[in-house]
Amino acid sequence: MKSGSIEQFVHLSKFNDVKEFNNHIEQWMVDCKNYFTKSELIGLKRLIRYSCKYAGISNAKIQTLVSATHNDEIGISRSTFERMLRKAKQLGILTVHNTFCGSNQRHNVYVFNHYQSTKQVESQSFKNEVPETIDVANQETSQAKTNNILIDTYKDNVIPNVPSRFQELAKCYYSPKQILELWKCVKNSTRYLTYMNELQKINLGIKAFKQCIVNIKSGYKIKNVFGYYYRILSKFLDDEYIKIVCST
Repeated sequence: MKSGSIEQFVHLSKFNDVKEFNNHIEQWMVDCKNYFTKSELIGLKRLIRYSCKYAGISNAKIQTLVSATHNDEIGISRSTFERMLRKAKQLGILTVHNTFCGSNQRHNVYVFNHYQSTKQVESQSFKNEVPETIDVANQETSQAKTNNILIDTYKDNVIPNVPSRFQELAKCYYSPKQILELWKCVKNSTRYLTYMNELQKINLGIKAFKQCIVNIKSGYKIKNVFGYYYRILSKFLDDEYIKIVCST
């Protein structure tokens, strides 16, 4: 399918209007909501929002959709969004059409399907699923964004040199590339503190991360999460230093 503006794909819509589209989405959610994680549902709901101009279809770029999740709620990673797409396709909720410009694959067209009450899906089908290429980066995408995509291919989502406890917490909110950068903040903020062992650094990183997430959920507007996280780490370390000084 040749890439183009959303108007080129209006004929793919299966709904007469947005109201009918919303009715079918509600029925899908009743049956299938439990198949998605909390983060995947954030991605699905964002795609639904972007599919209302022409009921049930969207050709928004994955990077645009992922970035939009960071505007008014805790954002998700590209890998989480792609995992959501694979599940939604298996469940029959939507159909994904690849588009091309010449021989180059571009962003996709997402077409939501009518609710099918007779469709039976076993949760087992989502275990050991094999990743597939759902979308490709725009030709103008910077090398930095390409690295963000490639780093999500770590085997079993394990990031080398990042403690597993920190990974387990942070991966609920950020991509592997971002988690690696967050952990670098912990290492840089404690690099001269020879009295701190590895466990203490992990506990500090987790404590600061939880505080960071709480602040974001409370409405703090931040331009750079890594700089903000580093400031929280520094504040905790300053507080600890003051306690040490006062106790001597």
